[in-house]
Order: sequence, then C-alpha cells, then structure tokens
Amino acid sequence: MTNRVLVIQDNHTQVHEIDEFMAVRSLKAEYCYSRSEALQAIKLNRYRCVVVSTDMLREDPIDIIDALRHAEAESGISSTQIIVAGKLERLTQSQITHFGISGRIRSHHLK
Repeated sequence: MTNRVLVIQDNHTQVHEIDEFMAVRSLKAEYCYSRSEALQAIKLNRYRCVVVSTDMLREDPIDIIDALRHAEAESGISSTQIIVAGKLERLTQSQITHFGISGRIRSHHLK
C-alpha cells in the first residue's frame, strides 16, 4: 500500500505542521488547493487516504468529496479512505455515511 496522503485545503498555511504529522506516521502529504486539482490527482494517483479540510472558504468541502466519489465511480477505482479535518462541523452524520467518510479530526491543525 502507498504511503501517500492527499491533503485538500484552500490555503498554503499549516503545511509544515501537516508534514510533521504525516512524517511521524511514515506518510507523505501531497497537497491540492482546489476541487479541480484534487480531481486530477485522484485520477492519476492512488493514495492511502484523502484528508479534506472542512475549514475551506473558497470551495465547499462537501462538493469536493462528492466530486471525488463520482470520479472514483466513473474511473472504476475503489473508494479511497476519506478523513475530514477542521474546526468547522459542516458534515451531518447522514453525509458522513453517504460519502463513506472514515474519520474526523476535530482540530484546525492536524497535530
């Protein structure tokens, strides 16, 4: 299994802290800062999991997760584990179940 993790957020802050968080777990973070970048990445690469920030302001994280799931289905690839992270509680339990979200990190920083 790959050690790469796709991190989707809409700004370049906290990259150092996320890299440290991943390194301790022998993982390597790759970053996308928009829905279109994330879709391109998921079509070209396999990831151990995808971490989606719920604190994004420019794009809707729920829309990004939905688009990722559709891209996987269209490409015929198996679903990648998705973890949401952030201070904001944007997803309902129904959405978490619907999208198959496997975890939640309730912190602004991924420490």
